Amino acid sequence: MGRGLPATVVNVLIWWGLLFLLYLTCVSTVPPLEVLVGLGSALLGAVTAEAVRRAEHPRLRGSRRIGVAAAGFPLTLLAETGRLAVTVVRALRGTAGPGSVVTIGLPPGTDAALAAVLLSASPGACVLDIADTTRDKTAATPATGRTLTAHVLGPQVSRLERALGGRRD
Repeated sequence: MGRGLPATVVNVLIWWGLLFLLYLTCVSTVPPLEVLVGLGSALLGAVTAEAVRRAEHPRLRGSRRIGVAAAGFPLTLLAETGRLAVTVVRALRGTAGPGSVVTIGLPPGTDAALAAVLLSASPGACVLDIADTTRDKTAATPATGRTLTAHVLGPQVSRLERALGGRRD
C-alpha cells in the first residue's frame, strides 16, 4: 500500500460518479435494476480508466500554453459552434465547402496529445494525426516539435490554436 493508493481510489470514485451520471442521462426510466446495472457498468468503466491512466503514465509538458488554451476554450467553443451552424446551413443550400486539412506546427515542449484533445473538442477542428518533426533543419541544434494534421472548417485560425502557439504550415 504505497502513496499511490489514495490517488487511485479518488480517481476511481471520480470516474465512477461521472460515468454513472452519464448513464443516468442516457436512460429514460430509472427502476432499481437499471440503477444497479448503471452502477456496475460505471464501476467497470472507472476501473478500466484508472488502469489505462496508470499504464500510460502521462506527463504534462507545456502546461502554461495548455492552461492558456484551456482558459480560452469556452470562447472558442462559442465562436466555432456559430461557425459550424453557418457551415451546416451553407451545406444544406449546397454552397459550403468541405473544409480543409491543415498542418499545425506546435512549439517545442507543448504537449501534442493535450493540444489535440483541446482542438478536437472544439467544433471547428478534428485532429487526424500527430507527428514528430524537426522544425529548423538549418540550425546548429534544430528544435524538435510536433505537428498536428487537422481538418478545419475554414481558413480562420481559432483563438485556441493561437493560444497553443501553433502555426499552420
